[in-house]
Amino acid sequence: MVTVDDEAPKDHGGSVRPHDHGGDVPPVSPGRSTRNRPTDDELLDAACEVIAEVGAERATMTAIAERGGTTRVTLYAHFGSRDALVSRVITRELETFTSFMFRIYDESEDMPYGARARHAVQGLFDYARRHPAGLRVLMGHTQGGDSNRRLYAALEPRIAARLRANYAEQGAHIGAGADTLASLLLGMSLDVAHRALIVDGAGIDEACDIAITATLAVLRDVRVEQLRALDASLDQR
Repeated sequence: MVTVDDEAPKDHGGSVRPHDHGGDVPPVSPGRSTRNRPTDDELLDAACEVIAEVGAERATMTAIAERGGTTRVTLYAHFGSRDALVSRVITRELETFTSFMFRIYDESEDMPYGARARHAVQGLFDYARRHPAGLRVLMGHTQGGDSNRRLYAALEPRIAARLRANYAEQGAHIGAGADTLASLLLGMSLDVAHRALIVDGAGIDEACDIAITATLAVLRDVRVEQLRALDASLDQR
């Protein structure tokens, strides 16, 4: 594959050498075609696959270049550094995933409360089924990384707002307790997905079923009084 890294042969003085045509210098050829050069998105796809397989810390520019059918020089020319490339991948996957989940949340606004929760969990695992590499990048090979924290920060507020609205419909006004409950619910689904995609390689459908059961059990068994008590304890601090 021709890339921007390819150079014409040079003599020792650094100038372009004419090819041997009986001493005659051939006409200057037109510029090289760029139609086979990888786009930024194609390079990000290659980087995403490598990071999903080995983790962000172990993903090298050499491995990414080989996966993308290009060179390290091209990667540095497009992204500047390995860390900048990894950051671009994580940002792209985070935006793609959160946009998908927000559409799922919007679709379920008119559903009954339990059905909304089920739809949200199913949406997360549907995404895992369609985009396993992207979700592996976000969750990381070890939990607690920067991408994992960004994932929680993006989704928790939306889930907490939905919880507050549901309790308000029942006449209960919940404050920070909704944030804690949102973190618990999101964490359960992501933990199950993490084990299915990365740790155990379990089936997505089976993992989804467990996550739905756990989510509905928590929503059923957590009492308003518990959330109010949590709010009260925070108010006293």
